[in-house]
Amino acid sequence: MKKVFGVIVGIIVAFLLVAASDGISSALFPLGDVDTADPSVLAAYIAEMPIAAKLIVAAGWLIAPLAGAWLALRIADWLPGGWIVAVMFLAAGLLNQVALPHPLWMQVCAVVLPLLGGWVAARIHRKPYPGEPLLG
Repeated sequence: MKKVFGVIVGIIVAFLLVAASDGISSALFPLGDVDTADPSVLAAYIAEMPIAAKLIVAAGWLIAPLAGAWLALRIADWLPGGWIVAVMFLAAGLLNQVALPHPLWMQVCAVVLPLLGGWVAARIHRKPYPGEPLLG
């Protein structure tokens, strides 16, 4: 049960963090009067977004799965749990790329950064065990 809970919490945290990074990007670079229900208008907006806005979004694609996977590992202490979070995030990112065209470098980032985040989370995961010092 701890494994399932860890994965679910990790996925929720990852998606909340990516929503936050998208929100930061939108706050710093507002959409203006864009009809977000029309995919062609939204695609045109993405093409015209400043590079800084795109970089903030891409940073979220690294930070969110890294934090979510690390949290899943921390809770469940189960290596596949972190990878499940990262792969779920990757799948959502791929769906986003199919739904809305992004520049090629962002498409590459949508694949590489969640996997990199999962890998880093697995590398930095270190749960202190009874009798071990926290920073030891």
